[in-house]
Amino acid sequence: MKRALIVFAAFTAAFFNLNAQPVPGSFEQNWKKGPEWLRNAVIYQVYPSSFKDSDGNGIGDIPGVISKLNYIESLGVAAIWFNPLFESGWIDGGYDVIDFYKVDPRFGTNNDLVELVQEAHARGIKVMLDLVAGHTSDKHPWFIQSGQDSNLQYSDYYIWSDRLPDVKAERDLEEMLKDPNFMQNTTGKWMKSGYPRAKYYYKNFYACQPALNYGYAHPDPSHPWEQSVDAPGPRAVRQELKDILAFWYSKGVDGFRVDMASSLVKNDRDKREIMRLWREIREWSDVNYPERVLMAEWNDPKYCLAGGFNVDMNLNSTRSANRQMYFDRKHQADGGSYFSLNGGAPSEKDLYGNPWPEEKIDRSCNPADMLKQYYDYITDAFESTSEWGYFATITGNHDHLRFNTGARNTPEQLKVMMAWVLTMPLPILYYGDEIGIRSLVELPNVEGANHNGKERAGGRSPMQWDASANAGFSTCAPENIYIPVCPEWTPATSYPQYLKWKEDGCKNPTAHGAITVESQDADPESLLNWTRALIALRKGVPALWADARFEPVFDAANPYPMVYRRTDGNMTVLVVLNPTGKKHTLALSDVTSTPIPLLSAGKASYKTSARGTRFTMGPTSALIVAL
Repeated sequence: MKRALIVFAAFTAAFFNLNAQPVPGSFEQNWKKGPEWLRNAVIYQVYPSSFKDSDGNGIGDIPGVISKLNYIESLGVAAIWFNPLFESGWIDGGYDVIDFYKVDPRFGTNNDLVELVQEAHARGIKVMLDLVAGHTSDKHPWFIQSGQDSNLQYSDYYIWSDRLPDVKAERDLEEMLKDPNFMQNTTGKWMKSGYPRAKYYYKNFYACQPALNYGYAHPDPSHPWEQSVDAPGPRAVRQELKDILAFWYSKGVDGFRVDMASSLVKNDRDKREIMRLWREIREWSDVNYPERVLMAEWNDPKYCLAGGFNVDMNLNSTRSANRQMYFDRKHQADGGSYFSLNGGAPSEKDLYGNPWPEEKIDRSCNPADMLKQYYDYITDAFESTSEWGYFATITGNHDHLRFNTGARNTPEQLKVMMAWVLTMPLPILYYGDEIGIRSLVELPNVEGANHNGKERAGGRSPMQWDASANAGFSTCAPENIYIPVCPEWTPATSYPQYLKWKEDGCKNPTAHGAITVESQDADPESLLNWTRALIALRKGVPALWADARFEPVFDAANPYPMVYRRTDGNMTVLVVLNPTGKKHTLALSDVTSTPIPLLSAGKASYKTSARGTRFTMGPTSALIVAL
């Protein structure tokens, strides 16, 4: 029986007006979309502490990355994005910066970074750094000076007050200070200062991260600490931001990913002032440093791209529209997501393999709803910002669990999910996802990784290179690695072994026969080589590039397989994905010519007749064809 198909396509122009203003108000696009290399790019994210240790101290470094550039080149990626490399207090994984102009000694020197850029460029790979624009460490010299009095060079780089604005701020501060580890607490907006300047300072995330002062969009006259965005202090901070970019651009850096990009200006509900700020930065950058890239952690491309960024990132955080494509919305647990063997059925186990109490199980899960919510959001985002810039899809990142989580842990499952991300307009590949490194749980709270019950450390474990000690990441004693290397079991798959390991003091957690680059490199059926094949395919097929259209196909009665078209007007590619443990079929009446196979994984076949083409997708299978 043929399916009733709804194709969200270009001819719905009345709904998706490409010329419509993507944000409220009047914003004129006064830049050229680009740079050109983004069109067929895959960006590779490296968490530098976890990639490769060259000196045996248990922490990754820049010389270690340089030693693995040939491997990164073999993936076919266009650029590397590094999490923060600048000198840091290491209370929040490098996001508490002490000096924006200096590489942290744990990673090497500024000379090492310049060498890395040169070596990457020699291989045709761009280099992007991470810019923490909204705050610094409380150990930053700017902040220390600012805390002394109100008439020094950096006095107005931060926001100070001798009183809290309201009762809620008082309650939040009181609650935060009850935490024995309150410097790594995100509650509220204010922190006690201990400096002569004032009693309190405004923070941006953790208490150890005082917010830089970009001003308030609508200053309250009764709040003397609220300066306007055009006051001297905020203007000086804005100039400092340009100076940081200029310094690293002059060293050959190709761009920045900006942390918490939408949060800089305070009391800016319609984002008008933060967009004005970033548009100023974009115009300055295009004039002085053309072809550089600004990529944002924003997750709202209608604002972000109209605000001047080249790229926005489609995150998979709890409130994101695409959350349940990756994880259960409530628990990040076993099931409850679209890409699951059980076909989107509810999570009934936690990440440790224990049954959930019945009251915690979300039995409202529906894969058709998950898919439609994602399709509606992503199609609108692509269509309404197509002339402005790019919206990137991630495999994962340093703030979330990896692909390999809970019951989604076989190469076959991971191949299907990888096919999804790498056939989207602009993919970002998180280091280690190309070999299927597992997410871990109950790791120690290393350098502020875990907060509010969110176990971010589990997605930051070291890269697994080979069968040697510590999976080839470091020559140090296993107990000296700053985060343990992934064991061959996980709590979700072998809870008793996990408990025994904990009882034994977590000694030598490195797996025998672990997932490694070495074990997959020569295996043509490995996840690593599947990833390489997908990247090579998209580089050679313009219909898969970032400028090509995304046209999803949706049938509420039959949400599997996942189906969408990518087209550049000259060629159309059809992607068919079945992440479940059951066979699914699909009939497309408008495909009357035999498709041309491009790439497939698992048991996937099709048969064409005058009535159309029927696709038969075995369990955990992927098929990419040209129409």
